[in-house]
Amino acid sequence: MWNLLPIQRARVPAPSSAAPDLAPRAAFLDPVTSLLFIALGPSIEPPYTFELVCISPSAASSERPTTIAVWDVARSGDSVVDLRFFADEQTVVLVTKLGDIFRVCLAPGPVTEFPIVSSDSVFASNLSPELVSPEIVGSIDPGIAAAQWSPEEEILALATNTPSLILLNRELDFITEVPLQISDLDLSRHVSVGWGRKETQFEGKGAKAMRDPTMPDKVDSGSLCEWDDRTVRVSWRGDGQYLAISSVDEYAPDSSRRTIRVHARDGSLVSVSQPVDGQDSFLSWRPSGNLLASVQRNESDNNLDVIFFERNGLRRGEFSTSLSYSQLVLDLQWNAQSSVLALLITDKLQLWTTNNYHWYLKQEISCPGVSFLSWHTEKPLSLLLGFEDCVEILDFVFDIARGPRDPPMDKGVVLVIDGPQLKLTPLALANTPPPMSFRTLVLSSPALHAAINGVNDCIAVLENDRIELAPWSLVSSPSSIAAPKVAQTVMLNAFEQSGVARQIKFADQTTLAVLFDIGNRSKVVLFRVSSETDLSPHILFSEEFTLPVLSICPRSDHRSLCVQLADGTVRQILISAESGSISSAALVKFPERCSLFSVVVLHSSADYYVDSDNSLETRIIPIGLASNGHLYIGSQRLHNSCTSFFCTQSHLAFTTSNNYLKFVHLSNSLELPDIPSDPPAGATSSTDERCRAIERGAKIVSIIPSRVSVILQMPRGNLETIFPRLLVLQGVRNAIERIDYADAFKACRAHRVNLDILYDYNPSLFKENVEKFVQSLGKVEYLDLFLSGLTSEDVTKTVYRETLNHAESLTSQELAPKLSDLAIKENTTEKPKSKINTICDSILAVLLDKYSQTYTQSIITAYVCKEPPDIDSALQLVSEIAHDDNKKLMSAVEHLCYLQDINVLYNYALGLYDLRLALIIARQSQKDPREYVPFITNLQKQRPLWRHFLLDTHLGRFARALGHLCEVKYDEEGQDIFPKVEEFVVQHSLYREALSIYKYEPVRQYSILKLYGQYLKSEREYLEAGIAYETLGEFSNALDCYVLGLNWREAVSVCGLARHYSTPPNLKTIAEQLAEGLMEARRYREASTLYIEYCHNLREGLRALCKGYGFAEAIRIVLLQNEDKYLEEIIDPAVVEGFSTISEFLSDCKSQLTAQLARLRELRLKKEEDPFAYFDGLGMGGDVDVPDNVSIAATSQASTTAGGSLFTRYTGKTGGTAQTGASRRTAKNRRREERKRARGKKGSIYEEEYLVSSIRRMIGRVNETRSDARAVVEALLRRTMREQALEIQKRYLELVCDLQNCVTEVCTISERDRMRYDDDGQTYLIPEEVIPVVEEFAKLAIIDYP
Repeated sequence: MWNLLPIQRARVPAPSSAAPDLAPRAAFLDPVTSLLFIALGPSIEPPYTFELVCISPSAASSERPTTIAVWDVARSGDSVVDLRFFADEQTVVLVTKLGDIFRVCLAPGPVTEFPIVSSDSVFASNLSPELVSPEIVGSIDPGIAAAQWSPEEEILALATNTPSLILLNRELDFITEVPLQISDLDLSRHVSVGWGRKETQFEGKGAKAMRDPTMPDKVDSGSLCEWDDRTVRVSWRGDGQYLAISSVDEYAPDSSRRTIRVHARDGSLVSVSQPVDGQDSFLSWRPSGNLLASVQRNESDNNLDVIFFERNGLRRGEFSTSLSYSQLVLDLQWNAQSSVLALLITDKLQLWTTNNYHWYLKQEISCPGVSFLSWHTEKPLSLLLGFEDCVEILDFVFDIARGPRDPPMDKGVVLVIDGPQLKLTPLALANTPPPMSFRTLVLSSPALHAAINGVNDCIAVLENDRIELAPWSLVSSPSSIAAPKVAQTVMLNAFEQSGVARQIKFADQTTLAVLFDIGNRSKVVLFRVSSETDLSPHILFSEEFTLPVLSICPRSDHRSLCVQLADGTVRQILISAESGSISSAALVKFPERCSLFSVVVLHSSADYYVDSDNSLETRIIPIGLASNGHLYIGSQRLHNSCTSFFCTQSHLAFTTSNNYLKFVHLSNSLELPDIPSDPPAGATSSTDERCRAIERGAKIVSIIPSRVSVILQMPRGNLETIFPRLLVLQGVRNAIERIDYADAFKACRAHRVNLDILYDYNPSLFKENVEKFVQSLGKVEYLDLFLSGLTSEDVTKTVYRETLNHAESLTSQELAPKLSDLAIKENTTEKPKSKINTICDSILAVLLDKYSQTYTQSIITAYVCKEPPDIDSALQLVSEIAHDDNKKLMSAVEHLCYLQDINVLYNYALGLYDLRLALIIARQSQKDPREYVPFITNLQKQRPLWRHFLLDTHLGRFARALGHLCEVKYDEEGQDIFPKVEEFVVQHSLYREALSIYKYEPVRQYSILKLYGQYLKSEREYLEAGIAYETLGEFSNALDCYVLGLNWREAVSVCGLARHYSTPPNLKTIAEQLAEGLMEARRYREASTLYIEYCHNLREGLRALCKGYGFAEAIRIVLLQNEDKYLEEIIDPAVVEGFSTISEFLSDCKSQLTAQLARLRELRLKKEEDPFAYFDGLGMGGDVDVPDNVSIAATSQASTTAGGSLFTRYTGKTGGTAQTGASRRTAKNRRREERKRARGKKGSIYEEEYLVSSIRRMIGRVNETRSDARAVVEALLRRTMREQALEIQKRYLELVCDLQNCVTEVCTISERDRMRYDDDGQTYLIPEEVIPVVEEFAKLAIIDYP
C-alpha cells in the first residue's frame, strides 16, 4: 500500500579545478558531518589527475566545492574503486583500480588531536588553506578489482586480480589473504538424485501435470552471457559477519561460470553459489542478511531478471524487471533498511520494494548520463547519483496515495504504484489484500506519483514525460464498478521545459497541481484541462520557491493546496470558490523538516483562521511527521516516537514505536491536545478509549469514519481492519444525538458495545423519545436484547468514559437552579429510583399503552428485568393471555422460563393461586409429574381459603398463611379453628402477626400474648417476657422473669404488689438473690443499692461499692449513717487493696511493654536485613515452625502453600493458585493456623503478629483502667496516704507516655506485609488498621509537687 514519494532532488555541482575533463567517479555522504566527498578523475590525457573535493549538500547551488587534494598517477587505466571518510580520524581513504590505497588527512598533525569535522566550520577551522598531499599507505601489485568496507568500518575487503581476497583492518594492516581457486567450486556440488534428467521422468499421458513442481525444467550449468563484463563485485552482510564475492571462474579452456563465494569475517570460505545460466556480475547482499541479489539475463524469454541466493549458495526466487535481456546494467544495490532494491541502468533508475512475496516497481526515474549509484549508509531512503558534472542527492519517503477522508466521500481509496500499473482499492467497498487490488489502471509508462480528487471521480497519474487522467465512478455497487481507463494525456513540456516533475495532487475537484524541480529550486504549477478534445492545459497559477519544496498536499476539505518547504515552512495556495482568484500565504513553520505532512480543517467558532468564501470560521491545523519519529501539530511537538499518522475531521490517529494506536481529539483550542498514556506494564487492555495495542510494526493505511474502521498494514504486507472503541463510540454518540437509535443499536450490536450507552449517554433524551426508540428497534428480539442486558452502572462514566471534555461556562443565573436542585436532592431522604427500573417502567408505559398485543414478549422481559424482578406482574400478564390464545400463552411461558429459573416461576405461579398456570410452567420444567400432579389435584379439591393456606404454607409464606387460616374460622367438622391457629403460631413464631390479627378480640389476643411470653422466656428475653406476663396479670411468672434477667427495679416493684399473691414473696430474700447476681455480673453499685436499701446490710453494701472503686460514694454513705467505724474497718483496707491491684497492673504492663517492644524491633530488623532467612525460618532458633500463612494484619486468607514469592509467600493465595481458582483453605487447616496464630510461638512466623496484637490489647486495658486508677488516687489522698497516691499517678503517667511514644511504630504495617493476591492473580493491598489512641491520664495537681 505504500509508495515511494520523492521529497527532494538536490543537485550538487562538482566542477574540477585541476583539469576540465574530470568527472565524478565516486562519492560518499558522511552521516556524522553531513559532508559530501567526491572523487574526480582520472583525466583522459596524461598526467592522469585525480581530485578530491568536499561540499555540504545544504550549501547554495552557486557555491563551489572545496578541493582537498589533487594528485597525479603515472599509469593510465586507473579509477577509484572505493571512497570512504572517517569522521573520528578526519581522514579519507581511497582505493584505486591499479592497487594503490590513498589516505588523505583533512588537517595537519596527528589525527587523534583533531575534533570531528562539522559541516559549518570544516573549511574555516579544520582544513589547511593549502592542498593536502595524499599518502599511499599500501599497494597491491596485481591491482584491485573490487573493494568495500564492512558496515562497522573495521575491515576493508579487497578482491585482487590474482584472484584473491585480502582483508585489512581499520589501520590498513594486513589480516589475511585467501586465494580464489577453482577447487572452491566443489562446495557448489549440491546433492542430486537425478530428478532433473530426462531418463528419470515419466513421459506418459499427463506427465507434465504429474511432474514435481519443486524441480526446475532445466538444470543450469552456469554458462556466461555475452554481456558479462567479467568484473568482480564484493558485498558485505549487514552485520559484518560475512561477505560475498562475485567473480568468473574458468574451470576449462572454453568453460567458465559466474560464481558467488561467501566468506566469513576471518576470510574462511563458507559456501559457493549454484551455477546459474546468464548470471551477471552485479551483487548486493541484503543488510538484513537473508538474500543476496544478482542479475540474470534470460535470453529465451528476453527478460532481465533479478535473482536471489541464500547464504548457503542455493537460489531462492526471482522477479522480472520487464527489461530486455540485453539492457546495460550499471549497478544493483540494497538500501540500508533492506526495504528498497535499486537497479541502475543506462538512462534510468528503478526502485523496487516487496510485500507479500510480490515485487513492486515504485519508481522509474529518468537520469540520462548517470555513472554511479550509492545509498546513504544511515538514511535508508537517501541515495546519490553521479553524473558527468554533478552529484544528485535523492530523498524518498514511504507514503500512501489516498482518496478523500471525510464523509460521505470516505471510500478509503488507496492508489498503489506498480510500474506501468496503478492498483486501485476502495477499502470501504472491498478490503482486497495486496498484492491483489480491486481494480487496475493500465498506464503507458511507469508511474512516479498518483492522486485522486475529492469526489473520487478522477485519477491523475504523473509519469516521466506526461500526466494521464482517468475518470472513475464509485457510486454503483462494487460488482458493477469497472476498471478506469486513461482518457486524457497532458505532456509535461507544456508546463516546464527544463524542470523535472516530482509530485502531483488535486488542489480542488478540477484543479491539478504539479511540483517541478529546477536545479535546486522548486516550482508549483496549478492548471486545468478544458475538455477531452482540447488537451492543452490551462495554467491558473505558478509559483517558484527559492528553497526546495519537499511535498505538496491538499487540505482535508479539498479547497486549497498546501506546500512544505525544506526549512519546514508550510504555505497555503488558496483558491477562491467565488472569484476564482488564487493567493499564497504562510501558515506555520515546523520546528524541523517533516517528511510527511497533512493539513486538517476544523469548522468552528474559533478565530484562528477565517475562511471568507463560505462565511464559516475554520481552523487550519498542519500536522507533520519527521523522519526521526517526531510528530508535530503546528509548531508544537506532540509525540517523540510516531511511526504513522492519519487525520479525520475530529481526530488525529497515530501509531507509536511501542506498538500502540493512539487517538488525539482535535479541537479549536490552541493548546497542545492531551495524549493518552501507555497502559501499565502487564495490563491486558487499556480503559482509555484513545489507546489500543496493535501488532508489532503495524502502520495506518486508512481510517474510514463512516464505517468506524481503521485499516492497518502489517510489516509482512497483509491488511487488518479493526474498529477502535473511540470511533465506534463516537458513531454511537452521534447517532444518539440525531435520535437515530436504529443506527446506534446496530453499531453497538455489531461491535459488542454495552447497550446501556443508549440510555446512559443522554437519559433525558431517551425518556423523551421512548416511543421512537421502540419504533426504531423495530423487532421484539432487539428490544428484549436491550432490556435483558441492562446494568445498574453508568457506562459513560466507567468503561465508555468520554475523553473529550465539553467545557461550558455557566453564568450565575444558570448555575443557581442547578445548585438548588442539588440542595433538594441532598435534603430528600427518598431513595432514588434505579436506572434499570426507570428504563423498564418507561418502556412498559409505551408498550402497555399502544403495543400490548404485538410486544407481549417484550413486556414480559421488562417486568422480569426489573430489580428486583416483578415476576408477579409478568405472571399476571401471562395469566390474562391464557384466556385468549393458547399458542400465544405457550410462547409467553417459554420466554418467561428462558428469562427466569423455572422453579422460581413455579413457586410464583403457586403464590398467585393460579393452579392452571402453575401446571403449565411445571410441564416446561424437569419436574416429575408424579410429584406435582397429585399436589395440584389435591389443591383443586380444597376450599378457596384452605387452598390459599396450604399454598402459602408450602411456599414458606407463613404470615400470609396465618391470615388465611384465621379467616377460615371453622374446620370441615364445624370445630373452632383457633386451637390450630395457636399451634401454627407457635410452630412458626408468628406471635406479632397473630397479635395484629386479633387486636380487636381481647380473649384470643391474651391467649396469643401468653404464648408469646413463654416464647420470650425460652429465648432469654426476660425483660419483654416479664412485661408480657405483667400485662396479663401473671405476676408470679413476671417476677421469675425479672429475677432471671437481673431487672431488679422491675422485680422489687412487682414484689410491692403483694395483694395479688396468695403467698406474698419475701422482698429481702428476693433482694439478696438479685444482689448476688449483680455482684457476679460486676454491677457493684446496683448491688450496693439492694444491700443497703432493701436488705439493710450496710457492711455488704459498702464492700460492694469499694469493690467497684466507688470509694467516694462509700465514704458519703458511712458519714450519712454515722458509722465512722467502717472507715477504718472496710474502706481503708479496700483502698489499700485497690492500690495493690493498680500497682501490680502497672508493673505487669511495664515489663510486658519493655520485653515485647524489644523483641518486635529485633524481628523487624531481621526481616529488613535478610528477608529470605526471616521468611524461611533461618536464624530464628532451633525449633522452627514453618508457617502456612502470616500477616501482621489479621486476615482470613490463610493458605497452606509453602511456595510463592518473597513477599506473598505467607499472604494468601499465590499468583498461580489465584489464577486457577485453587484453594487449600480447608476447615482443618484454618483451625490449625488459628491455634498457631493465637499461641504466637517464639521463632514462628506468627510471633510478630502476636506481639502487635498483645500490645494493642494492653493499650485497651490501660484505657479501661484509667478511671479506676483515678478513683484509687483520690481515695488514697483523702485517707492521708499521699505517697501511695503519688506513686500510682507517677507510674501511670510514665506508662501512658511510653505507650504514646511507641504506638505508631508498633501498629504501622509495612506495604510488603499488606500485599495480597485476588482471585485473578493480581496483587492488592489490604487496608491499614486504625492506630489505637492512648488516652491521657487526668492527674491531680495537688500532689504533683517535689
